[in-house]
Amino acid sequence: MTKRLDILAILNFLIIFLSNQTFGQNALTKEILWTTDWSPNGKYIAIGGNVDSLNIYNKGNLKIHKSIPVKNTITRIKWHPSINIIAITTQMSDEKSFIFNLETNEKIELSGISPDGARGIDWNYTGDYLAVADNDGQILIYDIKGQLIRKFVNQVNSTKGITALDWHPKKNMLTSVTDKIRFFDIEGNLLKLIKHRQEDVMLLSIAWHQSGDFFVTGDYGDEKDKSLLQYWNDQGELLKTIDISKGEYRNLAWNPKGDRLASASDALRIWDTKGNLISEGNSKDYLWGVSWNEKGNRIITSSMEQRIILWNKKAERIITLE
Repeated sequence: MTKRLDILAILNFLIIFLSNQTFGQNALTKEILWTTDWSPNGKYIAIGGNVDSLNIYNKGNLKIHKSIPVKNTITRIKWHPSINIIAITTQMSDEKSFIFNLETNEKIELSGISPDGARGIDWNYTGDYLAVADNDGQILIYDIKGQLIRKFVNQVNSTKGITALDWHPKKNMLTSVTDKIRFFDIEGNLLKLIKHRQEDVMLLSIAWHQSGDFFVTGDYGDEKDKSLLQYWNDQGELLKTIDISKGEYRNLAWNPKGDRLASASDALRIWDTKGNLISEGNSKDYLWGVSWNEKGNRIITSSMEQRIILWNKKAERIITLE
């Protein structure tokens, strides 16, 4: 009888263990649309995630214009500010981060990035430089042809991954976010470091206002602490903190006019320059990617459950692709 109970106990343990292993694998392989960006000419929308492709959609009917195979996860997409070139970061993949020319189909791999991939990418205000922030805590700067110009670490003696970065809109200074907010010049010199809250909570997103007078960050939150949206002046002084979201702030985007900020979390929310909530659009699942069109009257979002939603500027749905 004792042997039988021992065998049953072992079998129960194995069932629980294997179930947990399966659940973990499903979580890792869950197909999420991490990121989206609208082309500067307004004609195309790029969307990526861990769906094995970078898809370029036509703006009006959301039909696929072009599909580029990409193994595993695309973490962030960023169009060049004036031409049809897209910069793409990847992780959990053999596929390196790269620059893709939509007109010529030329693909340029970006060298020097951590084998674990990257999550932050942005063109500077002139479009001459591309910055990538990787999962080993490195910041790499490339020219428009994908040649590595400079590489430096976000924090000395740390391999903590960088979740996002954003260039200043009027000068060659960039800001990275991880556990803290850090300002760097183009040479890699640390200009300022800010602890954004007392709790140790990771930041996920940052968006400088086009005036250069202030920027906004969004963090992850945790079981005890709500996710925060925070407005800062250009000196890194806190202006306002907002804690109404039930989900983390994955991405932030200003409209071209600069009077509205869209945030992707448990809902699409639109804010003014003072942090006042203007509009809110409900979502069935967490939103991850968010971007405005060139006229500032449409917003595209991508989500955790692979939904693509086109919204108007009041956060009202126009089209949903399941």
